[in-house]
Amino acid sequence: MLRSAVVICIGLVLLHEAERLGANDESTESTIGNEKYEELVELDGGHFWKGTDDRSAKDGSFPPQLTFVKKFKINKYPVTNFSFRKFAVAEDYVSTAEEYEWSFVFESDVPDNIKSQITDKLPNAEWWMPVPEARWDQPEGEGSSIDDRLNWPAVHISHIDAEAYCKWKGLRLPTDDEWEFAVRGTLIKKKYPWGDKFEKRRMNIWQGKFPKENKALDGYPTVAPVDAFPPQNDYGMYDMLGNVWEWTSTVYKQSGTAERNPQYTLRGGSFVDSKGGSFNHKAGTTVKMGNERDAGSNNLGFRCASDVPDEDDEFDKDEL
Repeated sequence: MLRSAVVICIGLVLLHEAERLGANDESTESTIGNEKYEELVELDGGHFWKGTDDRSAKDGSFPPQLTFVKKFKINKYPVTNFSFRKFAVAEDYVSTAEEYEWSFVFESDVPDNIKSQITDKLPNAEWWMPVPEARWDQPEGEGSSIDDRLNWPAVHISHIDAEAYCKWKGLRLPTDDEWEFAVRGTLIKKKYPWGDKFEKRRMNIWQGKFPKENKALDGYPTVAPVDAFPPQNDYGMYDMLGNVWEWTSTVYKQSGTAERNPQYTLRGGSFVDSKGGSFNHKAGTTVKMGNERDAGSNNLGFRCASDVPDEDDEFDKDEL
C-alpha cells in the first residue's frame, strides 16, 4: 500500500510539472528525461590522499594529507537549469542575483547591445561584466533564456541559493573533503579524475590566449551541458572538473576573512581556467578557491550530497 502511494505521489508531481510546462507529450518526455540528472551516487568513503605534491600550489592543497570521509551520496551531475527551475517555481524562490538585480557574465557571452551600456569593470578582471538582470533563468541578462538549456548547469548561483535548493531536496552541500573524494574516484594522487595525462575532450576549460581567443578544442567556448563529456572517473561522475565552479559547505581557510563574513570553498574550476595555470586556475583534482556567500556569475554552480546512515545506527533504531 505504501509503495503504491509513493508511486501515485511521484506520478502526480510529474503530471503537475508537465501541465506547468505545457501539458503535452513532448514536455512530459522532457520532464522524465531531465529527471536523470538528479541521480545520486553512493560512495563508500574511507581514507584517501587529499591535496597535491606540487609545492607551487597556493590554495592550501599542499602538502597532501591522508583524509577520511564517511559513506555519503553525491549528485552524479551538477544541478541543472531544469532542476533549479522546479525548485524556484515550487518555492516561489527569489535568488541572490534577482535580489541584487545583476550578476557577472563573461564578456564573450554578453550581447553587444548590453555590452555597450556597461561602464563598470572589475579591476584586473575586466572580462567579467556586471550585467543587469542576469540570473539563473536569463544567464546573459534580459532577453536570454534557459528554455533550450535545461540540461546545462544552473549558474549565477550563490552559496545561499545552493544551500536553499539542497535543503528543499532533503540534501545538503558536500564538504570540501567529500567533493575531492568524489572527483578522484579510485585513483591515488592523480592530476585528473581519469589519470595523469591531459585529455582535451574530457572537461570544459579555456584553450587559447585568454581572454580574447578560445580555440574551444573541447567543443565549447563557455558554459556546456552537464553531460557534454563522458564520465570523468570510475565512479561515473560527470562534469566535476571545468565548466562551472561548485560550492561546498566548507569555509575557505586561505581567505583570511573575518569569521562574521567567511568565504566558502569552491571546487572544480570553470571554462575560464587553464591546463597549466598560466592564467586563472590550473585545472585538476585539487583546484579550489574561496568566495563570499552572495557571489554570483555565469560560472558558479553546485551539486548536492547527503549522509548515508551507518548500518550499526540503523540496527540500533530497529531494536528500539
